[in-house]
Amino acid sequence: MAPVEISLINLTIGVIFATISSILFASGIILQKKAVVDMPEIKLSDVSSMTAMVKNKTWVIGILIAMAGGPFYLLTQVFIGVTLTQPIISGLQLAFTVILAMFLLDEKIGKIETLGFCLLVISPIFLTLGNVTAPAVDLMSSEFYFSFFLLFLLPILLLCAILFLMTKKANEVMAGIIYAMISGMIFAIGAIMAQFGVEVLKGYSQLIMLALLFFIFLMLGNTLATIIQQLAFQRGKVGISIGFQATVGLLLAIYGGILIFNQLILAPFFFITGIIMIFAGNALLVQFQTRIEEIETKKPVIDRTESNST
Repeated sequence: MAPVEISLINLTIGVIFATISSILFASGIILQKKAVVDMPEIKLSDVSSMTAMVKNKTWVIGILIAMAGGPFYLLTQVFIGVTLTQPIISGLQLAFTVILAMFLLDEKIGKIETLGFCLLVISPIFLTLGNVTAPAVDLMSSEFYFSFFLLFLLPILLLCAILFLMTKKANEVMAGIIYAMISGMIFAIGAIMAQFGVEVLKGYSQLIMLALLFFIFLMLGNTLATIIQQLAFQRGKVGISIGFQATVGLLLAIYGGILIFNQLILAPFFFITGIIMIFAGNALLVQFQTRIEEIETKKPVIDRTESNST
């Protein structure tokens, strides 16, 4: 199918939905972090500590608000596609997280972190100037399934398996980085599956059962990615882990959007500039991210008795 440029109206609506989604995602995350401040130390291995979160009203409200961002995320993909949706939301969500953390968690932001925040706020302008085309794909064609399964999904799953095996012999810090990369890969798969569901709703009713199956795998995959994300946070520096996760997830989602849904970047200079701004802003906000993530994880203690004795 021939590529079609995204109209100014669709682009505007898509950015609006992306902004709403980012605000809801960021608000939900911040409320969850605020809720766990007074909780006992949270450990994945301790069922009671996980149950305490579910019983906390503020934490539950945070989860519900974050979930409310899901439909707006899908609507963003309807209007502008995953190749543009993923970087815009990635940048805006972190920017709104900074604002909300300053008010709700009483976190301060330094000069370097302010620069990172500004880069994130400006990045969507450059991304939209990248003139990304709308998704153009025939879901009934063998080419689509060849691209999705053999060129995207299978290589990523194989790489995830290899990386997981590498964690067995890696030290704590390296294991944390590897887990972060795996988490980012699985989140990227989820983004592509979400775009598939969007395309089905746009005119492929005969594939509705397949879309439902994809949705189930999307939910299971994102849950698994979240758990792996926590493993990354527990084993390494949180800010670095977030950086690796965001980088891998963002690049793979863009790759999938171009490969599978045939989205083209007609003005790559502006688009790449926007991506660089997101990565730079993320890097400059590493310390800030570390502080607010430590609130959520309560600085979980990993048994390092053996390493300390050596």
